[in-house]
This record gives sequence, structure tokens and C-alpha cells, in this order.
Amino acid sequence: MQIIVWGVWLWILVLIAKQDRRTRTIPDRLTACLMAAGLLSALWTPQPGMVQRLAGALAVSVPMFVLNMVRPGAFGGGDVKLMAAGGVMLGAGGIWLAFCLALLPAGGYSLLLLKKGKGKKAVFALGPFLCAGMAAAWMAGLLERLDR
Repeated sequence: MQIIVWGVWLWILVLIAKQDRRTRTIPDRLTACLMAAGLLSALWTPQPGMVQRLAGALAVSVPMFVLNMVRPGAFGGGDVKLMAAGGVMLGAGGIWLAFCLALLPAGGYSLLLLKKGKGKKAVFALGPFLCAGMAAAWMAGLLERLDR
């Protein structure tokens, strides 16, 4: 059952990335499904524990939310909710890793947009980068658990 939940979680990440890339929106129903899959995974995967999962839901999403309050438009609301939902699966350490893994290529992409003359006001969907970062962080955590 654990492998099914993980597969569903990864598939939802793919759906979110495709939707955000196409429309620059992340539907709340997909984010809710992602969070539900993360909660379900706790039944079969003891690590991260529930406290770590709760910390993961807050670790990146709260700073993103605060930054959005200080600088409106810094992140979309869907990105903030996406990171909260992803943190339920990955825990605090995993979601920070996912965020860092997402920001590296997203920063490179933004530099590419600047080079193409799109200007500093150019916007792009961050969700696909966040989803890829979460998938990579999940894989790193899985490999770490298998290595034990």
C-alpha cells in the first residue's frame, strides 16, 4: 500500500506541475489531494514522524507567506499551499531540501528570461520547479532510508 500512496503523491506532483505550467495556477483540490497522500503515507512510513510532518508543513510555507505579505506577488498563493502540502510528506528537512533544489533551476530560468530581454517584471510558474524539487527530495529521503 505504501508504494501506491507514494506513486499517487508523485503523480499529483506531475499534475500540479503541468497545470501550473499551462495556466500559472495550482488548483486547491490537487493541493488537498497531495496533503491527503502525505497524511496517508504516515500510516506506512514511520519517518518522518507526525511532528516532523507538521513542522514540514510550516517550515517553508510560513516564510513564503510572510515574504508575500512584505513583498506582494513574490510567490503565488498556490505555491505557498503547495509547499505546506509537500512538507506533510517530506518533513521539515525534506521540504527545505526540496525548496533549495527548486530555487537553483528556477533562478537559472529567471536569468535566462532576463537575458532574453523579458525584463525584471517577467513572471513564470514556480510550481513545476517546486514539484521537481519535492520529487528529488523525496527520492533522496527514500534512498537514505534504504541505505540504513
